[in-house]
Amino acid sequence: MVEAEYTKIMGLFESHLQVKKLSSPGTVRLYLHSIQMFFSFCDKFKQQLALPEQWEIGNVGVRELEAFLQHQMDIKQWQRSTLVTCVSGIKSFLEFLTESQQLPSNPIQHFKLPRDLTEIGQQRFDVKQIRKLFQHTPHNSLQGYQQRLLLELIYGLGMPLSKIVNIKSATPELDDGRVRFYFKHSRFRDYPFSPPALKVLKSYLKLIDSIEGHSTFWINQKAKILTSGQLQNLLNKYFEAHDLPAINANELRDLSVQHFSQGGADVRSLQALRQFKQLRRLQALSELNFSHLQSKFKQKHVRNTIFWEDE
Repeated sequence: MVEAEYTKIMGLFESHLQVKKLSSPGTVRLYLHSIQMFFSFCDKFKQQLALPEQWEIGNVGVRELEAFLQHQMDIKQWQRSTLVTCVSGIKSFLEFLTESQQLPSNPIQHFKLPRDLTEIGQQRFDVKQIRKLFQHTPHNSLQGYQQRLLLELIYGLGMPLSKIVNIKSATPELDDGRVRFYFKHSRFRDYPFSPPALKVLKSYLKLIDSIEGHSTFWINQKAKILTSGQLQNLLNKYFEAHDLPAINANELRDLSVQHFSQGGADVRSLQALRQFKQLRRLQALSELNFSHLQSKFKQKHVRNTIFWEDE
């Protein structure tokens, strides 16, 4: 993170706490110190946390926060009261960035300290819970299809929300179950889609085609373009509707990697399926052809028993 940018943002947040939140000097000091410690931790351990070399605030989420809290408990013997203050400060800071439109959503908005602090860092969702989400038939509505597609794109394909929100259009079934998504500047990429997912996509495309004035992929009933924050809210509502806690898109994406690797996926396939922007550095994209990528999906992905069955 660029130091000048960080200093400027922290100055704006400090003013926000003092003027708008009317926070006491003690609270301001504790919040700023907590944030500074958290980002210093992320920078020091960016390699272990798999953060980009030039990471940004938008790269961090629940996984990094939990690693930080665990580290502070182990090294500095932090107690619950200190952890609560720290989480509150970091959450307030990320919420400030979200409200000022510097972040699409607060990645730790729904994070809560567990009653048993030893549970910090443990997976909140297991494979069976995610499988059940895929087994539910989506509601025959705009939001119903959008929620199911978000699950498919984030968990199934490992696409970041920042990329998903920029989808402009889609062409299903190029061949062998592929879908071509178009992004800004006429860029496109082909992705493997299962038969059930293709059915949802086709139903969604048919539905948005019937909305007068629509010009892009993510819209509401009035043909207005959805923001990344609105897509995040759709994802939260989908999980909550199935009696699961809300989850940030970044956390869901990380969860897919954990489940995928537990299923025996090799590292290069994981990198290709999840971190497209980093493929250039790893030279994986040029080495992995589409057939190999799709075969890895069928062989190793946790959704194999659901999505790759013939209907």
